[in-house]
Amino acid sequence: MAKNIIFYGPPGTGKTYNMQKLFSEYTDYKITDEEIKEIYTNYSQDWLLFALIILQSNTTMTAEEIINKTNSLGLNYNGYPSEQLTLHSLKDFKLVKHQQPRIFIEKDGKWYVDRLRLFEYDSEIGNKYIKSEKIDRRYDFVTFHQSFVYEDFIEGIRPVCNDFCNDEDDNREGNLNNIKYSIQDGIFKSLCKKAQDNPHKQYALFIDEINRGNIAEIFGELISLIETDKRKGQYCELETILPYSKKLFTVPSNLDIIGTMNSADKSIAGIDIALRRRFEFINRPCDYNCLEETIRTNGINPLDIDGINVIKLLRTLNLRLELLLDENHLIGHAYFIRVKNAEDIINVIRHKIVPLLEEYFFDDLQKIQLVFNDLDENGELRNNAIYNHRFLDVDKIMSFVGDYNIETKKVYNLNPDISIASIVKIYENWDV
Repeated sequence: MAKNIIFYGPPGTGKTYNMQKLFSEYTDYKITDEEIKEIYTNYSQDWLLFALIILQSNTTMTAEEIINKTNSLGLNYNGYPSEQLTLHSLKDFKLVKHQQPRIFIEKDGKWYVDRLRLFEYDSEIGNKYIKSEKIDRRYDFVTFHQSFVYEDFIEGIRPVCNDFCNDEDDNREGNLNNIKYSIQDGIFKSLCKKAQDNPHKQYALFIDEINRGNIAEIFGELISLIETDKRKGQYCELETILPYSKKLFTVPSNLDIIGTMNSADKSIAGIDIALRRRFEFINRPCDYNCLEETIRTNGINPLDIDGINVIKLLRTLNLRLELLLDENHLIGHAYFIRVKNAEDIINVIRHKIVPLLEEYFFDDLQKIQLVFNDLDENGELRNNAIYNHRFLDVDKIMSFVGDYNIETKKVYNLNPDISIASIVKIYENWDV
């Protein structure tokens, strides 16, 4: 049965990252035994051997299945795969040395490779070990935006250059005789054809920022056909005649649609009700445990990074944002997930968090000072404030204002000298 899923949540909660991790479920690797043996002989890395064996299988494997495959390759491996798999996994982050690649994930006694982490560890790993022509991707990825339309998604009439239009001079603007128009498939229709031609394999369309497009316009009449019980072969199968090609069209049952949605951009309640009924919505909240575990895998104590407790910092910021706004306008853990020292944290505040808060509170910037605890109990600006303010006194700036009623104005700016004390004062003396 096909899946229609939308992951939603505040900015920085790993929605797109977790969606990318699903790519591996729709990817087949064509790796031969001879290639695995050659790579292991050249590099002698046990973790790499096991990763290639799992990728070759295009599924999950138990430790016993991995060692059996290793033995069948004649490599005479004398170790224990489970030890290496655990050493290079996130199952127990306290045991993992931060310089080790952490790419394996265990589920129900079986192991699989986190492809994103594999390529994060070595961006050239594909060029070294896996040839691009031997990777079969059973998915497509698209980002919705305001200019994205039905013709991009399903089908539409598009200009194309005639076969004889090869000369650059003949193809320049204005030479309309060399241009013809034809009906071309959009990304969704093209993927549907691939899925229909391979009914025993699962395909997926990944849509990032799905709520930033005009859903009703993009999906058109297909909004009904994507329901899982109305797919091809299902008991409520529906088909439609497409407006351009005039051909019958159904959505195959082996095609998943997986999207992400930033809940700060548009409230869930504002999403087209037709879309809500046809998708399963899965919330991706700020994950403090994930933040703590990931930082610890880098050999860093997240409760004391140069004197800053980054977990308490983020919890405090989010509690204040939930009080002033709502749960859709929090700060995700991904903003801090790569910090290693106080300077990294200060840069995240300066370059990521402040611009985000300026967007949240564009019409009331003083609330940013409340979030950062920049004002004392008397409402005066603290010496180590992150978000400063000053006054523009009309009497000191203008000698004459005529009939205009101009009042003294408060203007805000980011403190260029944010210190560790500026960060700590956000959460110290507050029990969160």
